[in-house]
Amino acid sequence: MTTPLTQFVTAELARLDLCLHRQVLRLRARYQLSLDEFRGLYVSDAQVDTLVRDWQEEKGGADFAELDKRVATLRRQNWSGAAADSPWQHIVGEFGLSTFEVDTILLAFAPQVDLKYEVIYAYLNNDVSRKWPTLDLALQLFGAGRDDRIHLYPALQHYSVLFHRGLLQPLPETTEKASWLAQGFALNYSLTQFLLGLDALDARISQFLKPISAPVEWNAIAVPSQVRTPLRNVPNLIRSVPNHSAIIFFTGPSAAEKRPAAQAICHDLRLRLLHLDLEAAKDARTPIRTLAQITALERSLRPCALFLTNADSLSDSDPNTAAQAWRLLSCFTESRGPVFVAANHSEQEIAAVCHRHFHHRELMRSCATMDFPKLEYMDRRAAWETALAHANSKLASSATEDLAARFVFTHAEIASTIRSAQNRLVLRRLPEETSPAAPPQPLGESDLLAAARAQCGHELGQLAPKVSLAHAWSDLVLPEGTLRQVREAADAIRNQHLVYLTWGFGQRLALARGLKILFAGASGTGKSMTASVIARDLSLDLYKIDLSAVVSKYIGETEKNLDRIFRAAQSSNAILFFDEADALFGKRSEVSDAHDRYANIEVAYLLQKMEEHDGAVILASNLSHNIDEAFTRRLHYVIEFPLPAEMQRHQIWRGMFPPDAPLADDVDFTFLARQFPVSGGDIKNVVLAAAFLAAQNGHRINMAHLIDAMRQQIIKSGRIPAAADFKQYHGRSGRSIDAMAEPPDMAFAPLADSGRP
Repeated sequence: MTTPLTQFVTAELARLDLCLHRQVLRLRARYQLSLDEFRGLYVSDAQVDTLVRDWQEEKGGADFAELDKRVATLRRQNWSGAAADSPWQHIVGEFGLSTFEVDTILLAFAPQVDLKYEVIYAYLNNDVSRKWPTLDLALQLFGAGRDDRIHLYPALQHYSVLFHRGLLQPLPETTEKASWLAQGFALNYSLTQFLLGLDALDARISQFLKPISAPVEWNAIAVPSQVRTPLRNVPNLIRSVPNHSAIIFFTGPSAAEKRPAAQAICHDLRLRLLHLDLEAAKDARTPIRTLAQITALERSLRPCALFLTNADSLSDSDPNTAAQAWRLLSCFTESRGPVFVAANHSEQEIAAVCHRHFHHRELMRSCATMDFPKLEYMDRRAAWETALAHANSKLASSATEDLAARFVFTHAEIASTIRSAQNRLVLRRLPEETSPAAPPQPLGESDLLAAARAQCGHELGQLAPKVSLAHAWSDLVLPEGTLRQVREAADAIRNQHLVYLTWGFGQRLALARGLKILFAGASGTGKSMTASVIARDLSLDLYKIDLSAVVSKYIGETEKNLDRIFRAAQSSNAILFFDEADALFGKRSEVSDAHDRYANIEVAYLLQKMEEHDGAVILASNLSHNIDEAFTRRLHYVIEFPLPAEMQRHQIWRGMFPPDAPLADDVDFTFLARQFPVSGGDIKNVVLAAAFLAAQNGHRINMAHLIDAMRQQIIKSGRIPAAADFKQYHGRSGRSIDAMAEPPDMAFAPLADSGRP
């Protein structure tokens, strides 16, 4: 179907044909295009005549004045009939192009439509291998004479609008000392698509720049109530900035609402929206300036806004990394149109880095921030009720309150959780229950809890391992006072929304409202197990922070690792568990050298991040007095885990054997609990070692296996076992005590007074 655009393109190509025909005749008249046999072997005169002779000249000669008149008349007719919204009219107004510059674009555009122009260009370039337009060809075709051509030179320089803005791209030189006039050029891919009325991104930017096609209206977005009114005023702010070149930072940990908000703003401004991945742009092989030029041209051709994600490097602690990210951002903001930056940082952090990188620059005046805070408890509860009503599901008010308290979700995350729970329910149903006649099964709290946990921790899971929650309260064997404190700590995490929000205690706190708990006690006393029991009871995930991956010998790296962990934990709705916490939370020392100073900085930085964190944090330490006093003052609970007493050890010994374990009748749990004052962790090791000994011999687990395993555990603790340790069970093992006590490489040496019989 013929459209006004195709009619215009066809007419302009016809005008170009006439210009090329005129140039062929001019060169032949000057004998600059010879009629020798060699030229005919490559591009024949007859072939070129066939391609360009829409107006056949008489053999007696050409009237060049008449040809010039025809070219001028055609141009007036074509452009006077061009639609006002034609892409060709757009580039003239957008870039302020002259007649010569538009004709040069037409010269580069023609081979993208018809390959016959490659043959003609090679013929006019007097080189069959040069099938592209050159600067000289553009000047010869569209210049009125030598003086006029020299006057047009600036329009073809590298700083001209054609090349500086990326409309035309210079081609690589084919010879080492080619003349400037012999420089070839091609049309930019995006411009070609635009002039043809098509919509396709340049392959060099399509790897990190993607269109966001679906528009969103204001009534379709769900944002915190305190954000909605300022957000509606953002379009007015953008309109007040020259060329709409505003940078709007969407700050805060809540990420799900930022993209719909940008879509709603662009819908109001009648702008399309492109998603820009900053990290992918940094990793692109094409130079940054080239990427910025291509992006700027794309935005000039089709006005649009950018929605920039993966922008954490803008506030990276490494100044070089941050500077590179800001240079990249600056390049992408040089073109017209707003840029929305989705940042996980706080409004204060963004303001600080903006001032640092945009100081004394015009761009600083066009920066603004919009903070997207987490939904407060009351808003979350209302969002759950609304979303469940839309899903034709209803929960008890206590269940809705529990979901709102446990999971700090956005509107989008709540909706996604409900959809996930519905899918889980469908997959779990029997085939006969999924028939159209079967009534829909309502969602239960357990389904929603499982789906909600699956929504959490994706980022944190890349930084810390998730702990398996295999134990329950019934598995804990602790002194009554310790167990009571543990339950109080679990209840505090469960009810913090009631205390902080409903009762108003949160208004009295200047910083975060998370709970910090310290478990102190010897190794193997059940600290890690207790943390997993609390997480399971609260239906929260537990992530164990690996200190070996956090602490770094390089200055500043520890802080960067901690920052990544706490940022990821903000949206994970999980409990952080720092085992062996005194290695990281230890007391600050007197500064005697640079190492002490930076070690103290790490502790101070961790103290700051702990205080800002809203979630629950459990620290485990062998010695509570090794923890820095500044941490101790900020801990809500300090729970001591003593070594188990005899009665508790007896319970641990019995509970350590699974129901299916083949246990012999001669196992004396009373003797083991009374004779060996060890921790629960040591008992676990002994029982497991005895099980392997029994499996090796194909026997049931008997007392002899346990005695042998206990000997190994005593040796591991650095003590030599004595016969008195085992009393009446000494000698029950198939292996002697001496063989167990002596290191293999010292078996020949006599033992000096070891106290053994």
